Amino acid sequence: MRFGLVRRDLLLIPTSVGFVVLGVLIFRDERVSGVAAAVFGGAFLLLRLVSALSRRVALRIDAAGVTLGQTPPWPSSSTAVVPWSDIEMVVLWTQQVRWTSIPYVGLQRRRGLPPLPGSARSRAVRVLNQAAVPYVPPAVLADSRPATFWSLHGPSVEAAVRHFAPTVEYVDMR
Repeated sequence: MRFGLVRRDLLLIPTSVGFVVLGVLIFRDERVSGVAAAVFGGAFLLLRLVSALSRRVALRIDAAGVTLGQTPPWPSSSTAVVPWSDIEMVVLWTQQVRWTSIPYVGLQRRRGLPPLPGSARSRAVRVLNQAAVPYVPPAVLADSRPATFWSLHGPSVEAAVRHFAPTVEYVDMR
């Protein structure tokens, strides 16, 4: 699975264009509000453009293991390639954020392994994450990636895990 446009963009891109247009229209009378609206809409549009055009790997499950990509524009050096021998469980979970939910894919790895690139390892982030989603094991939270700017299809993930690593547990908590 690669980063690209998703169904949610059908609403978010026109809304962002609307913010840019609104910002331009009200700039003459309300400079601060106009600039704020245009920058807000433009920043989202730029982020979507960068992520869609990057075509970087968001998630790959193959014979070698699991690749967890990092959302553009953050560096691809935070992409983590995890061999099956390090993985105990593949977990799909969801975080509820106001009126929407964000799907995640996470890994339960063997104890004692070094942190993955791009993982949430600071104590403050771990405490906040655990408070937000207490039903997800802390190790899985640390080694999770959000399915933003790409679509997570649970049945495909399950089929790939069962095919390439039948001894690895698969859990869908969504």
